[in-house]
Amino acid sequence: MKNLQKKQIEQVLEYINNYWHSLQREAKKQEKKGGTLLDLPHPYLVPSHQGMFQEMYYWDSYFIALGLIGTDYEEYIIYMTKNLAVLFERFEIIPNGSRYYFTSRSQPPFFTQLMWLAYDVMISQKRDDEAKQFLAEMTEIAEKEHINVWMGTTKDNNRLVFFPDKNSPSIGLSRYFDVNYLHELACCESGWDHSTRCDDLWLDHIPVDLNSILYIRELDIAKAKKILGQNDSVAEWEERAKKRKEFINQYLWDSDRQFFFDYNYQTKRRNPHLSLAGFFPLWAGLMEKDQAEKMVRKWLPVFEHQGGLVTSLQEVSGRQWAFPNGWAPLQWIVVEGLEKYGYDDDAMRIRQKWCQNCFTVYDQGISIKNQDGTETKEHSLWEKYNVVNIGQIAGDGCYGPSVNGFGWTNAIFKVFAECLNIVQ
Repeated sequence: MKNLQKKQIEQVLEYINNYWHSLQREAKKQEKKGGTLLDLPHPYLVPSHQGMFQEMYYWDSYFIALGLIGTDYEEYIIYMTKNLAVLFERFEIIPNGSRYYFTSRSQPPFFTQLMWLAYDVMISQKRDDEAKQFLAEMTEIAEKEHINVWMGTTKDNNRLVFFPDKNSPSIGLSRYFDVNYLHELACCESGWDHSTRCDDLWLDHIPVDLNSILYIRELDIAKAKKILGQNDSVAEWEERAKKRKEFINQYLWDSDRQFFFDYNYQTKRRNPHLSLAGFFPLWAGLMEKDQAEKMVRKWLPVFEHQGGLVTSLQEVSGRQWAFPNGWAPLQWIVVEGLEKYGYDDDAMRIRQKWCQNCFTVYDQGISIKNQDGTETKEHSLWEKYNVVNIGQIAGDGCYGPSVNGFGWTNAIFKVFAECLNIVQ
């Protein structure tokens, strides 16, 4: 594969920079009009300028925010964090998205990671007093969300379901959930709707990605409490993280296959299907170095293709979070994990492959059928990509064709491009 040239990278970055304004939305006084869109106090960014995804999403907001650092849209990182906090205060859950029909479930809980991005923006702008007050308010929200939602044991938030240590009845591992107790909707909460993971029995599984995120959250809350001088509860949160790390390694790590798997707590067996979810512990930093070495050397080459990392090793028709597709947030998770453990060359190679794939599709264009029957060449970034055959957008998923735009793809391309030392 040829290395990307500076001119090619800058061409896509110009598209991204000009595209952010198309994603700007405000949702004030919308509810009174009888629609499903929830009112929010601050403007926000949506994933695409047209079609689906015309609301604010939980985990999309974090990955979009990564691409806003250093741009004219930095303040939107703060806005979106505050919006998520408002949604939690109203519904006692951060919904999948800002629609009434999304309030039965959440999404991968990246709230504390988004909180730190917003906090760092304030600190960089010398807004220290405001930043500390913001951190105090958001940490309180994060703590409530963590305990009441992700460690909830009652019907509306029955996510904490696996208790390995009888001496610690309040500490365990959590699952994705929906108040309707439907496996399909629990899958939607995972963000991987739909994939080859869990054999469609999502309520029965302890997901490796979710519990890695919760481990990071527990450390994030402990860190915030140290900064805020709330030292009396720091040890409690650090202990939660320590226990979760132990449980993840005990139950989700397969020492024979040298990989992490989702765990079926009903059958007490690891689900055998391999996916990039198994790399989340690498990103979370909860692996030992020799453990990481075994996993990276054995499995990274298996997931790596000419256009980036494939989501899973199984291909099932209609499952978009699966082979041969690749998704921007998962590329970022794995790359961050690789760098955390010193695999810098591998991380750089994945960045290069993903950006090359995105540029190739952008440059050649994709034919879009118009309502009048004509076709238009669309030069843009996309929701997801085929990473096995470079230069192709991914096939249709359960919601229809791949969507162009696209919020988190734009953000991760920008972040990766800045690390490739091609642009200054």
